Amino acid sequence: MRFMFRSAITIALSIVVFEITQLLFGGAHCYDCGARYGFPLSYMQDGTYASHGQVLWIGFLVDFAIAASVSTIATWAWHSKKLSK
Repeated sequence: MRFMFRSAITIALSIVVFEITQLLFGGAHCYDCGARYGFPLSYMQDGTYASHGQVLWIGFLVDFAIAASVSTIATWAWHSKKLSK
């Protein structure tokens, strides 16, 4: 049960860090600029007056894999540190 609690905390912290990087590195937001969102890769592009927005699936999958890897490694490190005491 404690492992699940630690996993939930780590995932929540990862989401917070992700949102902060989106705010800091998201780029300019305007009504007709076609801005891209995502860090480190873009996962979505806004539509402009003449085009529709789209999801950039490769960037989405890579960003998800990075977030899942960081969360897994952080949970594993936290869990192994507790066991070593």
